[in-house]
Amino acid sequence: MLGPSTATEKRSSLVQAATKLLHQRGYERTTLAHIASEARVPLGNVYYYFKTKDALAEAVIAAHQAGLRAQFASWEAAHAGVRARLRCLIRAPLDSADSVIQFGCPHGSLCQELEKLGAKTPLAKSGARLLSVYVDWAEGQLRAYGFTRREANALAAELVAAVQGTMLPYAALARVASTTAAPARALARRVPFPIT
Repeated sequence: MLGPSTATEKRSSLVQAATKLLHQRGYERTTLAHIASEARVPLGNVYYYFKTKDALAEAVIAAHQAGLRAQFASWEAAHAGVRARLRCLIRAPLDSADSVIQFGCPHGSLCQELEKLGAKTPLAKSGARLLSVYVDWAEGQLRAYGFTRREANALAAELVAAVQGTMLPYAALARVASTTAAPARALARRVPFPIT
């Protein structure tokens, strides 16, 4: 199969390949050569679009942010009520549970790995901004529900932390039980979501 041909396709292919590999292999174990191979782009071309692995990781983070904003907008368009929108956030990991079980959350695990580079590094700060997209959206929903800014911010941070960690215990159990995420997905769809 031929690789991407236009400049836009090559850049997009590199970001998609980096997104996949950073999720599956992690930042430290992914090289530009791995990404070039996955994208079917000559390694020399990678440097035309991204001078460093950090620059490519920044592009991945920007793509994740854009994807999250689009997802949140679709929930807002599909659901008039705040409870239904927040239910979407809570249940979202179940849509990709098998991947989350195998590799971790594509956002949370990336941010956690970038944090290991040092909290003050540009990539760690970008990772924090990625997670803040979740918190900002959830805070807006909670404020619309009637919470004060302070309450909404604290609850949003707590909610996002819970959602980011939601699959971790099940992932360990799934590996022990040699199962998939299907049972958790089925159970979570039956559990009601109250906001008190």
